Amino acid sequence: MRPIGLFAMCVLLAACTTPPLFPPEITKDIETDTIAVNAWKAQTAYPSGATFISHKVELGGQITQVLRKSDGVVILAQEQPIDKYLGYGPTSLKREGALEFAIVFHGFPDADMLQIGNQLAVVGATDGSSPEMIGRMPRVVPHLVAQCLHIWKTEGFDTNNYYEGSMGQHYPLENRTFCQEEGNGRTLSTGGGQDNQATDSTGS
Repeated sequence: MRPIGLFAMCVLLAACTTPPLFPPEITKDIETDTIAVNAWKAQTAYPSGATFISHKVELGGQITQVLRKSDGVVILAQEQPIDKYLGYGPTSLKREGALEFAIVFHGFPDADMLQIGNQLAVVGATDGSSPEMIGRMPRVVPHLVAQCLHIWKTEGFDTNNYYEGSMGQHYPLENRTFCQEEGNGRTLSTGGGQDNQATDSTGS
């Protein structure tokens, strides 16, 4: 078999066997209108007095800072594209002028997953722009109120979904999904083939 044909078959096999990042009930109402998403992104550069309309979207990013609040966390992230075909998660790209945005999550994901450099995918509702402390200076950034987070423990390494062990084997990166349950202040956490686990929003 020719190398190109073998590669294509491997890609198709990976696409068929890679589970979706989020359950279908989470992603069914996602807005794919790029005009609406771009208008949300442009709020900081081109503020408008028009009434803000929220949309449910899915974005990829890399964690740049985590701000802990009394009722959850605000994750500052730099947008990265999600490779949906291979299901590898955000691709680490250095892009000039990449969007910085804030993810508001009403709950407490595991602290070891909230490390700077970890990559994530988020499903949530777009919200208005407001200032957050980025470094030592406040900066106005668009906000996204998260329903679910999927975080890969990449810690800034330039890799996608696999790392190579000492014997040359490839292993999936540690990754977990955190979803906010509506109405009861609890966070569902799933990862590493484990069953869903509910944790109190206090992190206990």
